Amino acid sequence: MTTLILPFVLGFFVAMILGFLIAYLNLRGRLKIAEIEAQELIQDAELAAEIQIKATEEEFENFKDENLEEVESEALLAQAQFDELNSQLAEEEESFTENYESQRRRLQSREDQLKNKKNFLDQRTARIQQLTDREKDLNQKFSEGLRDKVQTPIEELKESVSAQLTQEAKNIGTKKAQWIEQNAEIHAEREAQRVLSIALNRFARPYCPERGIQSVHFKDGAIKDQIFGSDSELRSYIEKVCGVDIVFYQEYSNAAVMGFDPVRRELGRLVLDQISTLKKVDKDIVNQTVERCKKQLFKKILKDGNKIAQELNIRNFHESIRSMLGALRYRYSYSQNQYFHVGEVGWLCGLMSAELGLEVERGRRSGVLHDIGKAMDHSKEGGHAVIGAEFILEHGEKPDVVHAVRAHHYDETPSTELAFLTIAADAISGARPGARRSTVDSYTQKMADLEKIGRSFKEVQSTYILSAGREIRLFVDSGRVDDQKALDLSKQVAQKIEDECNYPGTIKVTVVRQTQAIDYAQ
Repeated sequence: MTTLILPFVLGFFVAMILGFLIAYLNLRGRLKIAEIEAQELIQDAELAAEIQIKATEEEFENFKDENLEEVESEALLAQAQFDELNSQLAEEEESFTENYESQRRRLQSREDQLKNKKNFLDQRTARIQQLTDREKDLNQKFSEGLRDKVQTPIEELKESVSAQLTQEAKNIGTKKAQWIEQNAEIHAEREAQRVLSIALNRFARPYCPERGIQSVHFKDGAIKDQIFGSDSELRSYIEKVCGVDIVFYQEYSNAAVMGFDPVRRELGRLVLDQISTLKKVDKDIVNQTVERCKKQLFKKILKDGNKIAQELNIRNFHESIRSMLGALRYRYSYSQNQYFHVGEVGWLCGLMSAELGLEVERGRRSGVLHDIGKAMDHSKEGGHAVIGAEFILEHGEKPDVVHAVRAHHYDETPSTELAFLTIAADAISGARPGARRSTVDSYTQKMADLEKIGRSFKEVQSTYILSAGREIRLFVDSGRVDDQKALDLSKQVAQKIEDECNYPGTIKVTVVRQTQAIDYAQ
């Protein structure tokens, strides 16, 4: 058994030894190959490194050569710029030195000139002082010699000469003032005529008088008897609720409405006009008619106010102002309807404002508002210009418009162009043909007032009224009134007429001083 196993064991060990031997030999071969390959890799790396080092060295040499040339070029450029700056600095320094020397020489020359002028002035001053002293001596000797000859105190001579010189100066001043005034009047009148001509030609208005209707005709005898019968109370009741007086003309069957308030007059007329068409009337019907007419009238008043503001292209009018403008439809002054009058003044004032370069809207505004005080209740104190100005001021109008309204009848001294334009436009509208009528009594009173004012001056010998009261001529004594006094007298008379008389337009005052030169041939 042992003999059989032993060969197998030995064979196993031999096989193992051979296997290890073969594996060892195989491993050594592989190691040798690995060493050879490693050696080849090392050689290849060394060769590549040498090649890279050489390439790098070549690149460095090339870079060094290129940059060295660039640095040298920049250094040369910087040196050239530095040399150029040094050259410029040297030139500027030389130029500055030359300018400095030139300025110094110029100042020195100017100083020498000033010294020479000062010496010259000192000499002239001394000479003037000598002449002044000489003049004083001569004046003193002349005064002493004159006093010895005329035997008059020197003070009296001074007063006499002073009075004579003063009178001569006054005469010269008067002539100069007259020349300036005449020259200003010529140019001002020419410019005013130009502006007025343009404004009037641009504003076309029919020259027909506006007349109001203040009476109502009753065709029905029954309704007439109900209201105006002897035992009827309706007439008094209508007067009470409307605030007017009613005068009935039996022969014409007409009822005239009277009262201080123009709106109330129109209300009374409307009430009577509507009642005249009824068959029966009592107090209830009167009350209903009055309320209905009030609504219609106030609506129409506001409509008229809106219409005139729209026609003049004026915005932002307070509603109360528009209502007052509409109420002017029933107000008359010298038979001229004030509603159309303020519209004319608004247009004219706007046109003249445009010609003078002023704001057109402000001109129209002041023109259309100038007579708004005439539409107010008569219980308010003051002239219509004053209360109208206060009214529009309370309702947001600007100070320049308020001043123009207040000053258009000289309740306040006009001080703005707008105020004078308003005055001019008001006068144009009032003086146009067909605008106003004057009664015989008022015309006669105007003539008497003008003649009385003329005769109130002691220098006036006679007075004549011409051109229907548009001109007054005063004849004076030429021995008592010279040219200066004649000029002053005309101004005094004109001022007194402005203070004491009411009139539309202007009144010309002419002082006539007649001089006669008489001689006889022998």
